Amino acid sequence: MKAGALARGSFALAVGAFAFTLAFAVEAGAQSPSCLERGPSVSQAADFAVAAARQSPAVVSILVTEAGGERPVAGEGRSPMPWDRGWSRGFASGFIIGSDGYILTSAHAVAGARSISVVTADQRRFDAEVAGADRLSDVALLKVSARGLPVVALGRGSVLCPGEWVAAMGAPFGFERSVTAGVVSANPRYMPGGSGVPLIQTDVALNPGNSGGPLFDERGEVVGMNSMIYSPGGGYFGVSFSLPIDTAMRVADELRATGHVRRGHIGVRTQPLTADLAPAFGLAGAQGALVVRVDADSPAAEAGLRSGDVVLAVDADAPMGYADIQNRVAAARKGSRVALKIWRHRAPLTVQVGVLENPPDDPPRPAGRTLAQETRFGLELAERKGVLGISLPSPGLYVQSVSGSAQLAGLRYGDMLIAVNDVEVASLADFDAAIRSVAESDTVALLVVRGSARSYVAILPRSAARAPVARRAGEAAVPTP
Repeated sequence: MKAGALARGSFALAVGAFAFTLAFAVEAGAQSPSCLERGPSVSQAADFAVAAARQSPAVVSILVTEAGGERPVAGEGRSPMPWDRGWSRGFASGFIIGSDGYILTSAHAVAGARSISVVTADQRRFDAEVAGADRLSDVALLKVSARGLPVVALGRGSVLCPGEWVAAMGAPFGFERSVTAGVVSANPRYMPGGSGVPLIQTDVALNPGNSGGPLFDERGEVVGMNSMIYSPGGGYFGVSFSLPIDTAMRVADELRATGHVRRGHIGVRTQPLTADLAPAFGLAGAQGALVVRVDADSPAAEAGLRSGDVVLAVDADAPMGYADIQNRVAAARKGSRVALKIWRHRAPLTVQVGVLENPPDDPPRPAGRTLAQETRFGLELAERKGVLGISLPSPGLYVQSVSGSAQLAGLRYGDMLIAVNDVEVASLADFDAAIRSVAESDTVALLVVRGSARSYVAILPRSAARAPVARRAGEAAVPTP
């Protein structure tokens, strides 16, 4: 799930640089009794200045290099704009939950990554590894080699009430530690399809790059992890979703302990039975889980479950809420059996169903860099040619494709390199000779021309790829006008 957009009425599950869609509506859970018991707020207006300052040191930006490498970008003739940085690499957000280097972010944001870098508030950059990821909840746990890191203050997302003020912090389009605010629209909100994962719906502005960042309340406590938006075109449309921090931390604890999350399943896809749907099935109110699909050859299929059945309870007689049903099945052990109280054709029955275990997700671990990938810092270069294909004496090499260290530094297709450190390069031989003269422990400065702008870009020491030590992130990684 990535915070993207819900294209054409579908859900873009993610606010990072990648997304997939679900074409369904969503249902809200029942109003919490605790919300009805609350007194009026004493504050007249929301002020997140202190809360943002409190959380900012533990909020990180995440730079992801995709396995496919750099692709051409339209409009290369113009001068670069600030948001161009967000599309030359995958941007996401995250926050530190362990002073020993554990970071929470969205699983969709790091899926398929070849390398992952984390930039902290004090501009240190770390290479990160994926300690574990869970696609169902869209939680990924990253690990960097560091100690004594600042951590966020945690609250409880499950107790948020509609109307409460909340704020998000992240890196939309690469603009780090940006803060946007809004109110809780619904909590919990469930997506159809059987995941049973509760979400916090807000009107907080989220955009590509916000995925994995924190949602916090007026007290400055993290109450959620930003996950996705609902949008017909990819941008913010006033409907955003975050995973409650209670849920995210339970998943993170299991990922840290075992690297994956174990869940029981019986092979059905469900959605909440709403008050509008209940009369069609002969029920008086919104209760239970409506079966929309039964997987072939699953325990549910063997037990005779079918689309249109309503699961009212699991190992219980009294009707259960949708989330409770999902959680009861997920908590069941592999090989056990659960008793489902079913409503079918306007009559109750009980069905015994065996339980399987969801296979663990394959962790999206970055692939190691090979010698071939790091040749010329991952750059494929071409010499400038004049008429009749004759090489020009003036300096300059065109970038044909980008991967590895150069991509992490922000170089892209169409850039022109005219110098390595203070040595002009007019041919591939010049470039190779220049980089051979630089030790692997030294930073290399490439003078890059993009459109009408030129700027030096730092390629960090090649030996840093082998030793996960912290390093300072540079200024703008691409030329700016």
